[in-house]
Parts: sequence; C-alpha cells; structure tokens
Amino acid sequence: MLEALLLTGQIPEIRWEQDDDLCDCTFQRIGWWTNPYIARTMEIRLCCIWKVLIEQNPEIASLVRDIPAYDDYNGKSWISEPTAWDSKDHDMPRALWYRQLSVQQGKSLEQVRREYDHLEPPRRIRHGHPAKV
Repeated sequence: MLEALLLTGQIPEIRWEQDDDLCDCTFQRIGWWTNPYIARTMEIRLCCIWKVLIEQNPEIASLVRDIPAYDDYNGKSWISEPTAWDSKDHDMPRALWYRQLSVQQGKSLEQVRREYDHLEPPRRIRHGHPAKV
C-alpha cells in the first residue's frame, strides 16, 4: 500500500495524518516538517521506515521490541488485554479501532477492515455512559 503513496516531487492528493490507516504498521507515526520560506514540506512515515530498516538489517532487530502488552506506568505493570475506549473528548480513530479488534480477535488488519468497514468505531463517552462497540 505504501508504494502507491510515495509521490516524489509532486503535491500529494492524500494528506498523511496520525491514525490515517494508510499502512499496516501497529503504531502509525508520521514525521512532518514544513517551511513557508522555502515552500517545502517533508513527510516521513517513520513507522514504515523502521519496519524496512529492521527487515533489511536483521542485526538491528535486537534493538527493537514489540511487546504484546502495554506499560501501565502508573501501576508499574504490563497489561496484555486492550482497554475499552474511554475518551470523553474524542471518538476512537478508525485505524486504532481496527488494530484493537485485530488484537482482540486474533485476525489480520485486512480481515478486520473488510468485516468492520460498514460499522462505526466507539464514540466518545458522554455524561458518564461507556462507549459501545
């Protein structure tokens, strides 16, 4: 999918945004620098670059860890189950929802996208009511 997004020397039609679901990386990270004085912007899909670097340089694989749990630094523990969406300010980004479902159900992102593209991700919590999936 990424190859179709790389448009060197052209103004792109698609804007890259955090959680845009334009790649299959777990953590979508986009570097962005812009300067009006030289009329240039540089965007880098850092997540995809890291993946390629690791694949092409196996000796650096030991420097990256993909841990199947999140670090609850308040409780100083590892939690291996995804947390339910609980934002009072924002709806859950679709890309994050797809990745959550992928982990919960043990399915590929591609399969989750197909099965859930017609449904809406969890909404923000209003007045103390939990979000529904």
